[in-house]
Amino acid sequence: MEYRERKVLIDTNFFLIPHQFGIDIFTELNNLLDNYAVFVTSTLVINELKEIAKGKGDDGIAARFAQKLIEKSKIEIVKAEGYTDMWLLTYAKEHNAIVCTNDVNLKRKLKDAKLKVILLKSKSKIGFV
Repeated sequence: MEYRERKVLIDTNFFLIPHQFGIDIFTELNNLLDNYAVFVTSTLVINELKEIAKGKGDDGIAARFAQKLIEKSKIEIVKAEGYTDMWLLTYAKEHNAIVCTNDVNLKRKLKDAKLKVILLKSKSKIGFV
């Protein structure tokens, strides 16, 4: 059986999981996808993380941690414009990508479009919807 790499889009809120829940998202995603994942995010997500990182609360700390994680990770950053959720949906459709998000509305739109979604489950692991 031949395996092909699969693009895995990561949304802003998914990058907050490592700090907030102590889960190594890249290791977990690789385990879930048998190491055939190509991680992708957008400049829109990076900009959202920058804004969140300005905050003093737990989300700010989580966003700063996420920024460091992204710097150390092999992740493709795609230049994007517009509304983040719409970009994620469009990119996922065009590339048959899996989307990692905890956004309820985005999750519903992705499922309606018959796309695969990975989210945080029971605050201790990640998995497909």
